[in-house]
Amino acid sequence: MSYEATHVIRAEARRLADVIRGIDAATPVPTCPGWNADDLLWHLTEVHLFWASVISSGATSDAEVERLEAAQPPRPATRAEVLDRRERATEDLIAALLSGPLDAPSWSWFPGDKSVGFTERMQPHEATIHRVDAELTAGLPISPIDPEVAGRGIDHVLDVMWNWVPADATRTPLGVVELRPTDEEPRLVELYRWNGTAWGNDFVDQIGGGRAPEGAVPAAVIAGPAQELDMLVWSRPATTTREGDAALLSAFDELIAFGIQ
Repeated sequence: MSYEATHVIRAEARRLADVIRGIDAATPVPTCPGWNADDLLWHLTEVHLFWASVISSGATSDAEVERLEAAQPPRPATRAEVLDRRERATEDLIAALLSGPLDAPSWSWFPGDKSVGFTERMQPHEATIHRVDAELTAGLPISPIDPEVAGRGIDHVLDVMWNWVPADATRTPLGVVELRPTDEEPRLVELYRWNGTAWGNDFVDQIGGGRAPEGAVPAAVIAGPAQELDMLVWSRPATTTREGDAALLSAFDELIAFGIQ
């Protein structure tokens, strides 16, 4: 496929809404403990409302974003209203992403990227993974994730979702795991233990991971289609094969269990 982030966002958000429309509102979401089907639908709606407002307002500071959050509309009372708002919110997000250059300054929670491009890179995967959540909630087969989208999803986890350890944290390397897609290029993940303080909390012997340095030699391999490895690193059920250092693979499982919701 010719990758276009806004096309992925629109298609995956529509698929999520279509799946949710066909099941009971109270159906639990197995991959998002505490959520039901309508909570999942509203979550994606809120996400699109929020990031559309961040980009369209030109917000770059925490104070501006706090004001935007306070001004967000309340959750509608009926599913039909949420479905309508989801569609409008998705289109507003897409319009915001297409309104200017991706390198324009824009607030984000990630210290390494304060640009519109951060949202353009993140939101296809937010929509895709939550679409997977919807299909799991409905007991449906998982619709295909294009290998290019899946590969980018793996990269986003390595470069962003796992890449939040404080700069002054102490790290103890554990080893390198190769993620080996059958339909994409391999990725090398370095695992480590770290101690440090983040958001006012002390973390001790916490598992962490990120891209391994160039030339690193893996001691374990996890293989499968890019779709399965994408779902794996986003902490969703996946079918893969494994070989190599058992302790390192156990540490990788610990990192996955830490979870991304």
